[in-house]
This record gives sequence, structure tokens and C-alpha cells, in this order.
Amino acid sequence: MIIMATRKDLEKKLCLKFCTYYKPNKKNEFACMGYHVIKQLLKKGYKIIFTDTKKTIYRKTEELLAKRMCIYCSFYKNDCDFIQQKYASDPCGGFILLGQLLESKLISFDDIVRNVKKL
Repeated sequence: MIIMATRKDLEKKLCLKFCTYYKPNKKNEFACMGYHVIKQLLKKGYKIIFTDTKKTIYRKTEELLAKRMCIYCSFYKNDCDFIQQKYASDPCGGFILLGQLLESKLISFDDIVRNVKKL
């Protein structure tokens, strides 16, 4: 288990490992809402396991995450391929990790919602 909150560490453990859209050599000023939620959870002491299981997230989980988290993301309206293509593209890395954590019962939807609203 890793607890951290620095941008560089989080980009390495989350973005580089989980996100197909992340470009390590590009200046990444913006981050997905999943990144922000995970950062908040880490700050609050949640134990986040950064293990990509390559497991497919269930459609119901995808829909709930999109409704409860993605709608607040700065990429949602114009830049999110996952939302624009009706779940046909890959979601962002934060979405994937949060989906895995939800389905593993390591966090709840309430944990996500509480941290989305505080951003």
C-alpha cells in the first residue's frame, strides 16, 4: 500500500499505470476528476492500492461513476472520449482505479461523492 499526495508520485502510480490518455513528457496542468478524488482520499488517510488488475469494470459501476463523478470533471463536456463515445473508448485512469476500488469494496460511492463536492 502506498500513501502519498505529491503530483509527481500520483502521476507515476495512477496516470502512467492506468491512463491511456496520460502523456508523461507533456506538461499536464489538468487532471481528471478521478485523479482529484484519489488525491483527496489519500490526504484523508485512505489506503489506496495502486494495482491494475486489468479487470473490466461492470457497466453499472461505469454508469454510476459517470453520473456521480464525471459530470463534475473539466473534461466531461468536450474532451472526454469515454463519455462522448458512450463508453466505447477507454475511461481515464482515475475512473478505472476508482471503479476497481468500488467493486472490491475498498471504498464506497459515498466516499467518492463526498470528495467530488469538496474540490
